[in-house]
Amino acid sequence: MSEPPSPSPKQGRLFGDDKAQEAPGEEAAGELCPQEKISQPLHQDDRDSTSASSPLGSVSPASTQLMQLSWDNPLQRLLFKRTLLSIWKMIASHRYSGPFLKAVSDKQAPGYKDVVKRPMDLTSIKRNLSKGHIHTSAQFQRDLMLMFQNAVMYNSSTHHVHHMAVEMQQEVLEQLQMLGEALLCSGDRLGWGRRLMG
Repeated sequence: MSEPPSPSPKQGRLFGDDKAQEAPGEEAAGELCPQEKISQPLHQDDRDSTSASSPLGSVSPASTQLMQLSWDNPLQRLLFKRTLLSIWKMIASHRYSGPFLKAVSDKQAPGYKDVVKRPMDLTSIKRNLSKGHIHTSAQFQRDLMLMFQNAVMYNSSTHHVHHMAVEMQQEVLEQLQMLGEALLCSGDRLGWGRRLMG
């Protein structure tokens, strides 16, 4: 058997960092698989960067169906948890992640709990992943989008946290889509990708 081609240097870069970080399953991705050819990620220029609405509708079916695992299989549960924790680490290292790492206190943001009925932060998402409360990639993505939308809802459109939330949300969605497609292709090559899609 021959080794898969190594990824290009740009493939490993996430969120525009100078640090090259490899996406999980990237080594096995190599060339574009059929799902990637059909559903290329949207370009930043195609979106209205000032829009406060959630661009969840722009996510491809491949990434939303990814990792709908059988929870009877402990190996799949472990793989799922490790994969999403790795993705969580990349998100937590984003240049704008600071305001989203910990829960917002009333001291930091007076009246926050009156406006935001379901607070969410990166630490809570990691805890939910670790405890097994997140069973699908859609639930993981839902909690991330809730976190960003809470920031957009509470902060005025002129506040820097509002702008950080909108920009980070767009970049995270784009990366989730690319990672999801790469993982789906890796699974196909290993013979278990179709089972992941349910």
